[in-house]
Amino acid sequence: MNSIRNEQRAAKRSDCGAPVVIENCATGVLYDGSMYNYSREGMYIELDYPLRPGSKLRISGEKARQSSRAKSCQAKVIWCEEIQGAVVLYSYGIGILIDRKVKFSNILRKFEVIDGGAAKK
Repeated sequence: MNSIRNEQRAAKRSDCGAPVVIENCATGVLYDGSMYNYSREGMYIELDYPLRPGSKLRISGEKARQSSRAKSCQAKVIWCEEIQGAVVLYSYGIGILIDRKVKFSNILRKFEVIDGGAAKK
């Protein structure tokens, strides 16, 4: 993971590596990326495209791409920064806040965590 920010957090973060599909609720555009850590309040993802802070998002795992999408937006972008220097897979690091009305465990069930290159279910 490319740690862009080192700050105090209200909830403990858990490290992971999982493909993620992000949908911008305003445009309907889908972005492929990776989730590198998460908590009950949010997650850190990396994408090749910047997302504007305040943007509303739907989040799903790669395996949920073809399934029905959530009816409402689940999260919003808190910050987005370009990743510079090191050789990385993606160009932007993004902090996401999960909507308090959404049960985070329901979002997590949509992901396949990658460990050593093999997907775990």
